Amino acid sequence: MTMRARRGIGRTEAVLTATIVPVVGLVVVVLVLGLKLIPRVSDGQKLIDGLKPAMTSERVQGDRAGITMVDAIVKTLDPIMTPEGGASAEVPKLVAFVSKQTGLAPDAVLGALTTNFPHTTALLQALPLTEVATELPAVTKALQPALGSVPHIVQAATALPKVTSGWLAIPGAEGATRFDGTPIKTVPDYRDYLAGDVIPVLEHQHSHFNKLAGTSKINFIGPLVLVVGIIVIAFGLFMLAGARNVSDRSGLQASAPVPGSGSREPSRPRG
Repeated sequence: MTMRARRGIGRTEAVLTATIVPVVGLVVVVLVLGLKLIPRVSDGQKLIDGLKPAMTSERVQGDRAGITMVDAIVKTLDPIMTPEGGASAEVPKLVAFVSKQTGLAPDAVLGALTTNFPHTTALLQALPLTEVATELPAVTKALQPALGSVPHIVQAATALPKVTSGWLAIPGAEGATRFDGTPIKTVPDYRDYLAGDVIPVLEHQHSHFNKLAGTSKINFIGPLVLVVGIIVIAFGLFMLAGARNVSDRSGLQASAPVPGSGSREPSRPRG
């Protein structure tokens, strides 16, 4: 517009052209405020700062190692935790197999197992652990005077009923789902959720996150764009004020004689 003004631009065209600039600035300001860009990028920076400790390579590797251990724990306990696990129903089958192979009666088999593998046999006879949990309140009541001297046993006795009762229905997990919408109800479900959904996200995205977090902060973007929009509005108003002072040269050019056009003043009669 400035170059055209130098060559001769009409006032109307100058005003219309200059009006575009503050309008663009106004659009920028409206978008910044309407989209709430300033609080959003500020919250985005807080999110980045909060996730930084979890997104280091060492911690992500530790997460995978941890869920691998959790997976082993779940695979160990799931068969023996509840009757639905199936291990307790297999104990009589195991005794019958040994009885058939050895020719011993089932009671004799149990006696031999107890002699040679006392801890394993005791565990097998205790299955499922839900049955153990039902006995613990009476046990702790009977042993109340001695509980102060066996804190680790008390810890296990207190925790086991919570584990057995929540193994197939985690308290507070109502409505929880995996990323694909599959409901999360049991402890194995939650193991699968961590191993198959959450930790893979950390593994796949932590490098991208670190690039975003390591470049610079982002909370300056909203205020910066707002300031740019305000500056554009101010500059546009300045241009608009200048455009109003432009003389309407188009009218002057239309009435001015064009050099070399052949028009001549009428000749005067000679005296």
